Amino acid sequence: EKFKDFQMPSETLPRSPGHWIEWVNYAKGNGPVPGSNFQYSGWTTEANHLGNVAYRTGKKIEWDYKNLRASNAPEAAPFIKRPIYRKGWDDVLRAS
Repeated sequence: EKFKDFQMPSETLPRSPGHWIEWVNYAKGNGPVPGSNFQYSGWTTEANHLGNVAYRTGKKIEWDYKNLRASNAPEAAPFIKRPIYRKGWDDVLRAS
């Protein structure tokens, strides 16, 4: 009874067809930037991983993002790896 007069608010954000469809459409040039934006999520994921590196080394990490290394903690190096991509993909992935 408390909510008998309640009305749902109108939709203010466009509804997503799903992250996979958004990604495919964007990759094909047919859609807006996906809600699961890699430019944002990549940095967030990197920060998350660095938290794990700091935990494992027991040190505060000073991150050199240009060279992808912990400038103050050489003992962090084994935990920081860059994958080796197949020929032709390295330049594409570095540009993103």
